[in-house]
Amino acid sequence: METAQADSDACYIEELHSIKEEVTSLRNDFSRFLQRANQQHIDGMLEEMRKGFMKPVVDYLCEDANERMHNQMTRDCGMRELCETTFRDFLQETAGLVGRPRVEAGTVRMYRDRLEELRKEAKTPQCSRCFSEASSLLEKQVKLMRSLQIYEDMEEKDEKGDISVIEPEKIVSEVCEPVANRQRLLMLKALSGESKTFSELSKLTGLRGGNLLFHLQKLLDTGMVLQRNERGDYIITKKGYLTLQGLSRIYSEIGLIE
Repeated sequence: METAQADSDACYIEELHSIKEEVTSLRNDFSRFLQRANQQHIDGMLEEMRKGFMKPVVDYLCEDANERMHNQMTRDCGMRELCETTFRDFLQETAGLVGRPRVEAGTVRMYRDRLEELRKEAKTPQCSRCFSEASSLLEKQVKLMRSLQIYEDMEEKDEKGDISVIEPEKIVSEVCEPVANRQRLLMLKALSGESKTFSELSKLTGLRGGNLLFHLQKLLDTGMVLQRNERGDYIITKKGYLTLQGLSRIYSEIGLIE
């Protein structure tokens, strides 16, 4: 009879263990779902902000290009009117690229090549001034595309893996310091799954009032977290999410995850 009871207990323990594994698996799946859902919310919000922001930016780039070409082009030239129209149309076309969600390196290369082809047709030494201004405006637009993270060329990709470009002070203040605290990292990790209120973050970290606000402000000031409105809940930003992903890769690669 004791043997039967022992077998029953063993089966019961095994069943509990199986249920525990299933619950853990479901919890992990749900956590991954929340992470994806929250990231989709962030991406959607950023896309709406981008659409609303882009039109006035493109309009400004077109107006700026028209004004600068008009003021800087060689005045005593019989081809001025024709060339000004050509440059205006060209730069308005390239300004439109800024409104796209993504610009391929080949597209930028094509416009640079087109400008060089036009340069080869230049008739006088005076033309170099006009082409220099047009080229400068094109590169100004390309620089903006990089800043908006809609364009990236191969040279920039190589630089990202170059340790020599690391700026210690900036890395420490903008990345290392915000996550070099257990409570802040705990908050950032929790926010990767869903938005949280101040009260929820307080329960999560055990911090109260001013202490919690101090740590939250660190994350807010470095752009890893944002608040929906003055008294709204908190959500993770793209920078915060990418920082967590980077920490996860480091955590895995140095052997902390088996």
